[in-house]
Order: sequence, then structure tokens, then C-alpha cells
Amino acid sequence: MKLTLSTLLAIAVLAVLWWTVGQGEPLPSLSRDNSDNVINVYVSDFTQWSFGADGSLGDVVRITKSHQYTENPKIYFSGILAEQTDEDSVSWQLTAKKGEYRPNAREFWLHDGVEIEQKNNRENRLETPRVRILRKENRAVNDAPVKLVLDQSITTGRGLVIDLESRVAKILKNVETIYER
Repeated sequence: MKLTLSTLLAIAVLAVLWWTVGQGEPLPSLSRDNSDNVINVYVSDFTQWSFGADGSLGDVVRITKSHQYTENPKIYFSGILAEQTDEDSVSWQLTAKKGEYRPNAREFWLHDGVEIEQKNNRENRLETPRVRILRKENRAVNDAPVKLVLDQSITTGRGLVIDLESRVAKILKNVETIYER
């Protein structure tokens, strides 16, 4: 079943989050002088703000902790919060307890509970335990349970494919929708 999630334009938040991971200068190394697999980079309470051409606040990405080991190219994150306002001035936020960026594959994995919701309105949200953002393909995927809550319906299923460019999502199987009054 193909679902157009025009009300969940927060998928763009995923794009902002993946874009943020690949930006900026490398952080200074905090590694020791031995060859053990130790933490090479550690960041605590990171916040990035982006601003529009007119100086207005754009996207906000907050990460509680981030680290990378000397012998592993992956970057690990915890406490992820990304906020964005869409072109209709609706504010969205994405949260995930944990995530990792895999630079060799150019993939960003969010896990341990991922939610995309209309800010200050839990009536419009997408919940899933995990999602992979495939930067090369400009899409997000998973094979996990998915729950889409809208004002008057709840749709559940398993598996998800999101085209990040068109912002179209497909719940792949076992799709069931319950309409409420």
C-alpha cells in the first residue's frame, strides 16, 4: 500500500540529519599513543543550528553524545533530536535513542525507537524501532514494524521505504488501518 505522507514532511528531517553528519571539518583527535581500539573522537551535548537567507532559524539538530573509535570508521550517536519546519510552516521533530553513521557505505542507521512527529502534536506521528538512511539512493528503509498515527486513523504494518526526494512512503506488508471518529 502506497502512502503519501504529505502531513509527515518530517522525512526531510532525516535528510537534514544525514547531511549534518557528513559536514564540517574533522574534530581534533583525542586518541592515545597506542594502537588499541580507543575512542578517537568524543563529543558531548552537540547542537547545530542552520539559518535561512533572511536570518530566520531553520533546522536544529541536537545529539547528546557522539564518539568514534580509532580502528572503526563508524560514528556512534545517542540522544538524537532533529527539528525542522516545512514549507507550510508546520514544525516536525525526529527523535531516536541511538544511531550510527557508516561512512564507507554512506548510510545512517537510527535505532532503539525512532519517532517522527508534528511538534507539540502527538496526533500526527510515525513510529518504528529502526530505520536506515541510504544516502547514495536518497531513501530510507527498514524491515521492522511501522505505526503511522494521524488525526483520525492508525495504520500499522511491517517494512518501510521512503523516497526522501518525493517524500512518498510505502509500508510494505501486513498493512492495516483503523479509522476513528
